[in-house]
Amino acid sequence: MLHLATAVTVTASSGDKCCWCDKATPSSAATTVGSDSQTYELIFSDEFDAKGRDFANGNDAKWTALNIGDTSNKGAAFYLPEQAAVVNDPAFPDVSALRIITENKNHTGDSPTGEKNIFMPYSSAMLQSWNKFCFTGGILEFRARQPRGGGYWPALWAFGNLGRAVYQDSNTGLWPWSYDQCDGDLELPPTDPPQKISACMDQDLEKDGLHPFQGRGATELDVLEGAVTNTGEASYVVGSLQLSPGIPSYFRPPMFGFPTKEGAGSWYTGLKFGERGKPNNGWYGPPWGSGCPTGCPDALSGGLTELDDLDTRYWTYRMEWKTGPHGHISWYYDDEFVWGMTAASFTDYKVCSEAGGVKSCKRTPPRMIPQEPMSLVMNTAIGTWNGGITAMDNKHWPAVFFVDYVRVWQQEVSVGCNPPDFPTKTYIEKNAWQYGEMVAPLGYDTCPEIYPPSAYENAAAIKARAATMRAATMPAATVAAAAAPTVLTTLSALPKADAKSAKAPSGSAAYAPLIAAGIVSLMAAGYIWRRSQASSYTPAALSSMDAGELEGDYQLAR
Repeated sequence: MLHLATAVTVTASSGDKCCWCDKATPSSAATTVGSDSQTYELIFSDEFDAKGRDFANGNDAKWTALNIGDTSNKGAAFYLPEQAAVVNDPAFPDVSALRIITENKNHTGDSPTGEKNIFMPYSSAMLQSWNKFCFTGGILEFRARQPRGGGYWPALWAFGNLGRAVYQDSNTGLWPWSYDQCDGDLELPPTDPPQKISACMDQDLEKDGLHPFQGRGATELDVLEGAVTNTGEASYVVGSLQLSPGIPSYFRPPMFGFPTKEGAGSWYTGLKFGERGKPNNGWYGPPWGSGCPTGCPDALSGGLTELDDLDTRYWTYRMEWKTGPHGHISWYYDDEFVWGMTAASFTDYKVCSEAGGVKSCKRTPPRMIPQEPMSLVMNTAIGTWNGGITAMDNKHWPAVFFVDYVRVWQQEVSVGCNPPDFPTKTYIEKNAWQYGEMVAPLGYDTCPEIYPPSAYENAAAIKARAATMRAATMPAATVAAAAAPTVLTTLSALPKADAKSAKAPSGSAAYAPLIAAGIVSLMAAGYIWRRSQASSYTPAALSSMDAGELEGDYQLAR
């Protein structure tokens, strides 16, 4: 297998220097200007101009159309490759676009976790660039026209390559963690799976494909999630970050309330909204203590409401994603700033109380803006969004979602699914059963990987930190040698001034094997539970959901 990599920063363009770029991309899109007034170079594009493309696995270099039943989010649609095609939009004949068509057509087949004979009443499509095209940071833009109708869930998003969208076995304990601390103060909801790859765990890079003592996750950034009504009027669209671990319940909006721009409903620090931008008032994550076997994240989202033309014309949906301590994530729709957050939003959140002279605190240590290599996803689901099945009036079949183009620009080029500081390749190969059918061709066989010097410098820093951790905890490592992976239990010798160093959790080193065994047991129990549940899966269970779930984005198994 051809596997190319380079450590130099290169200039990408819409010409031959940009391997992932569509030659049909107009020269005017070779660069774009970000909100920082800096110029960004095109590093990926797909104009969807070539008719006859087949997106089934093995037939397209950029995308894989799934052939799987969507059992995440109480889904009711079976994803099939034939539901995606490049066509001219009948309403706009000059526009050639990807068409995702959702039909009242049932299908029976496999689930993402391997169950057979899963029945779904509807058919739709999901296209992924997983393990093909990945990028870290930059500006991502789609131009699209949404389907009309309650119950439909059109989405354009990015997902960390260490997991795979809708494949729950790959995502449990990884989705959507963005956390690289080994901190004893971290308290999770009782049903939240622990971080599967945490900064408390030793790893072997060559054997496991992971850096030792580095917290990892399958992060999620939603550029667009649309909710168009049956009339097309009073519709809305949001952009979101899904984030684990979540903050203590004290910082969440009041009971039965939802996030607000200011006042009692404000929650995260540093959230900014445009003139028309509003916090999503339908969902901000599972209630504390509710069942969420895949993960219990906070859902930070904002958007535009009371819109009447999401399905009658094309909108541009743009997201800026800058990593690092001075980074930010921002959403722009039709060049209008909607909302965003800075790195300050990811600081620690702590609340303390005192009873009987005893002080107790609940704290979420600092998280970070996602730094994982991300792949792209485009789909229309039917699940727990936009009213679900109960909102469908059966007057809008088929539902058509048109995507005119997708483009990605970067300043510092970081293109590839296996960057030196956040590797995924070996881990995926070692755990292939979690990801379903492997895609072909792989991105490694299509275009060279390009990573900046900063990625190699960060990888060296991660390795140096691991060496310090091992030296500081040698007795614990010796005691826990039989456990796999080794779980770090004391970091007290580390310099506390280093922001990247993890705080020592409480407890004796002798408990390390028990902690490791507990994590493995929890993961195994969750896997067995999901298997038992999915064997009797039926989308008819949607009828038992309450109105709150139907209004919100109940993303338990993204």
